[in-house]
Amino acid sequence: MKELDVKVVSVSDGTSALQVLRESPCDLLLTDLEMPELDGLALLAAVREMPMYRFLPVLILSTRRPADVEPERRVGVTGWIVKPTDPENLRRWIRRSLPR
Repeated sequence: MKELDVKVVSVSDGTSALQVLRESPCDLLLTDLEMPELDGLALLAAVREMPMYRFLPVLILSTRRPADVEPERRVGVTGWIVKPTDPENLRRWIRRSLPR
């Protein structure tokens, strides 16, 4: 996202996301709930177990609403963006969530 001056790393599944996080520092995780191999909530749980990412901002982007997911599985979510969303809304969430 050039206009936000951030580097974006995109992967196609939760397992690959976890591997990237283990290999490279990250300031924000934007994930869908529905992914192959490791869904977004399982990814969130794994990330929270990593000391360096215990407080990493995590944004969920999903067609599901937060109320559709058990409260204990939402622990550690910084923000929830319901799809579809417009690009400006996504940029606002990212700006708000990135460390200053």
